[in-house]
Amino acid sequence: MKTIGIIGSGNIATLIFKIAKDIKNKLYVYDVNQNNIEKFCKKFHNKKIIRCNSIEQIIKFSDIVLESASITAVDEIFEYIRSYKNKVYIFLSIGGVLKNFSLYKDLIKKGYKICIPSGAIAGCDALSAVRFTKIKSIQLKTIKPLKTLITAPYFKQNKNLYNKVLKQKQTIVFHGNVYDAVKNFPQNINVAATLAVVSNNPDKVKVTIIADKDLKNNIHEVTVVSSAGKIFTRTENIPSEDNPKTSYLAALSALSVLHQFV
Repeated sequence: MKTIGIIGSGNIATLIFKIAKDIKNKLYVYDVNQNNIEKFCKKFHNKKIIRCNSIEQIIKFSDIVLESASITAVDEIFEYIRSYKNKVYIFLSIGGVLKNFSLYKDLIKKGYKICIPSGAIAGCDALSAVRFTKIKSIQLKTIKPLKTLITAPYFKQNKNLYNKVLKQKQTIVFHGNVYDAVKNFPQNINVAATLAVVSNNPDKVKVTIIADKDLKNNIHEVTVVSSAGKIFTRTENIPSEDNPKTSYLAALSALSVLHQFV
């Protein structure tokens, strides 16, 4: 039975394994936050869990590496990944993959198994297909509850915008390229990085983020125009109970990929 290494044992990893009651594989776990590890081990006390002291240990001992931590963790994984080719890597912090995009593409060409779950959006199979055509534009419009966006670094730099969103029902808080979107909303706009990586055309991705005071769900509208036609998808996602910044669907998509390899 294949071993699974978990880098980041917080809310999303907990949600994945809460759903995946049928996964009996041995788990190797690492998190910079020891409290997260304690909670994870306590919750899944019936599973065989081995704690690790570093990201490299996780990679070394695991057949499948599931990252659900942060962009910083992804950076560190890419430092070691060349030395551990015969692994399956599943990334959830896709902003980190985008940050290391050139290396990611090089590793894919060399046969490394690096998986990008579709996350909180639909249509990634079609988007992956049209990368072989001429892509004219990729537009993402994300509407999120204000309370899940308000803690983003972007608002600390834009005090006037902060005051504005508190007064209005709905406010456009960002419009720009995918790199700036990920930089300013690192915990909120993972779907933008997913579109960039899956399409293999990050420079084509334009992002609009809207904060809504009354909204309860996360809404993502994706419009792709290419020489193969026009693709439009809309997802209205229920937030995770333990982490409203993450859609329930994002955890399910990660589990779907994980199930392909266990």
